[in-house]
Order: sequence, then C-alpha cells, then structure tokens
Amino acid sequence: MRILILNYEYPPLGGGAGIVTKHLAERFAAKGHQVHVVTTWFAGEPEFSSEGNLSIMRLPSKRKHTYKSNPIEMLSWAKQALRYFRELPEEKMFDVCLANFTMPGGLVARYIKKKWDIPYVILSHGHDIPWFAPKQMFFWHLFCYPWIKSITKQAERTILLTPELKETADKFTGKAEAPKNVVIPNGMLMDHFRTGFDGSEEILQVLFVGRMVDQKDPVTFVKACKLLNRMRVPVHFTMIGDGPLKENVEKLILKLGIRNIEVMGQLSHYNVLKTYEKAHVLVLPSREEAMSMVILEAVSRGIYTITTNVSGNSEVIREDVNGDFVTYGDAAAIAQKIAAFYYEKYANGYQYPEKMVNYLFDRYSWDNVVNEYLDIFHRITGMEKRIDVRK
Repeated sequence: MRILILNYEYPPLGGGAGIVTKHLAERFAAKGHQVHVVTTWFAGEPEFSSEGNLSIMRLPSKRKHTYKSNPIEMLSWAKQALRYFRELPEEKMFDVCLANFTMPGGLVARYIKKKWDIPYVILSHGHDIPWFAPKQMFFWHLFCYPWIKSITKQAERTILLTPELKETADKFTGKAEAPKNVVIPNGMLMDHFRTGFDGSEEILQVLFVGRMVDQKDPVTFVKACKLLNRMRVPVHFTMIGDGPLKENVEKLILKLGIRNIEVMGQLSHYNVLKTYEKAHVLVLPSREEAMSMVILEAVSRGIYTITTNVSGNSEVIREDVNGDFVTYGDAAAIAQKIAAFYYEKYANGYQYPEKMVNYLFDRYSWDNVVNEYLDIFHRITGMEKRIDVRK
C-alpha cells in the first residue's frame, strides 16, 4: 500500500506521539509498504529525506521549540500541509492516510479525502478528543468542537490507545459512530527487553522522564527525593526533560539542598533509551496520561515503575509486581514506595515474573501492534493482504 502519515511532530520534535509515528512508519516500510510522512521542519533537519520505502517531508511552520507546541503553531503547520497537498501531482496520491490527532492532522486528512477520496484513520493521543483532560484542554475543545466532530465522523476509524480513552471517544461521537472507535495500544521495544537486575549495585538509580509541566508533576518528584534522602536509602536521582517548570524545579532543588540529583534537560530519544539501561526505578507522577511511551519504554527495560493510576498505566503495571500506584501530588507515598522497593525487592535481586513477561510480549510488541493497523488499512481500502505462496 501507499500509506500517508500526518503528524506535526516527528523526532526530534515532540514526545511520545512523534516516537509512536516513527515506530509505525519504519515498520510499515519494513513490511514493503510505501510510506510518506508529512511533518514539521525544524532547524538542523532536512526538508526532505528518503531511505528505502520511507520518505519524510518536513514543512516550515511557526514552531519555536522542539519539546512543545501551541495551537497557533499547529494550525500554521496545517496551513502549510494543505498548500503542499494542493500542489502535489495526483499520480503521487495514496491508498490510505493515518492522521495523528484530530487537530491538526485530521483537519488535513479531511481535506485530502474530500479532494481525492482517500480514506483516513485518526490516531488519537488522548487530549485531542473532547473532553479528555478538561482542566488543560476545555477551551481548546470548546473552540474546535464542530471541526473535531466533523473530522471523526468522516474518518473510517478512530484509534484510541486505551479502553478508557475509547469510553471518552464513544461519549463524544455518540452510539452511531462508536463502532468506528477501536483500541490499539502503543508498542514496546522487545529487542532489548530486560527482565530485572541482581541488586549488586550499591546505589539505587531513580529516574524521572517527561516534560517539565504541571501534568507530569516534576515538583512532587523533587519533594519525594528530599523525603527519601531522610530515609537513608543510597540513591541517585536523574531528571530528563525540558519545559516551563524546569527553572522552578532547579530552584526547588537548591532550596531543599538535594545534592544527589542530576537535571539533564532534554535528550535525544537514543540517549534517553541509554539512560533507561542504568535505571532501577522510574517515577512518573502524572495528573493524566493517554498511554505513556515513557512507561512502556521503562517497563520493557525491566524498570520498576511508580506512577499514578491513570489511563494506560493500569494496562502495563501490576501493583507490587512491576510497579506501584500513588495518588497525584503525594510525595510521601512516592518516597515510601521507592524505599520499600529497595529494601524488599532490589536488595534481594528483582526479576519480572515469567507470566508478566509473556503478557507484555503478546500484547505490546510493535510487530503485533503494526499488524493491527495494517488489518484496518486492508479492510477500509479493500486491498487484500499480499501472501507469499511460493514453495
């Protein structure tokens, strides 16, 4: 198939959604499909690149930062994308379009469908569907409501990452459209799966990875670090990420006198993965999540994960097996959970149970996830799967 993927974020831009797009694009291409990604250009990146079956077009927009974007920048990208497709020769059209986010990806996909009758599938990452994360997104959802309604109605499918997100989407689209809403989770990298560690290292490595914003709650993590130091646990803390709260976080660290903490700012995805290899505990005390790629990547590295019981987390975390849940904003609980892990599990050698490993492989391997996408594409295009029948 000729597959078009729309996402205003693609590495090095953005966070989890861009990483998901990269995994999907590379794996579609590896299976022999022609894949064309249209995303945002950023300084230092080529406007066009191509390797094998995968090509990437980066369009200039008003985007200023790699780690965040705002509605004006998103709509700027959508405007450039619409211009790009108006000028694209018809013979370069596609069989199917995968649009990330109802806005702005779905806005462009709807235009393409109207002009060339190319079916599209929406991949929602949570906050682009009303009324997910109302504290953060209410006015954006209210303003975009009619466009999002039209975009989801004209989509062949809307893919949600978790059952909880599907419930939100079903309420928004209504009973008639609900059958088009399907759940496909994000995947894990299984080629470097680690099932635990022997506890031989004297110092426990505790990690926070995420944007420095209220949603991810880095401030509570810092407060938990201070409390854990009082418990005399030999520990080193690392924080990876950038954002508007970074300066506040650094000031709080100085104020509390925490010396065993390193704030690394934003790293490339490759370097984040390398950091996982040295970590024992991940803390992600988010207010809300769709399905966190950080947690999926940490779990696939055998890292014990302490997080809030929000959408997606309960799918991959089994309490007291490969992680624990805490209440949003509860620094004391985070410190207590880390201390308990150190004394009760880490010191004795910590391993994932075999049943848990098998479950994660079956449900979250990228190969299985990609096949679910391709099944949908084949179904909505009427194109049969090509099966090699050579003996």
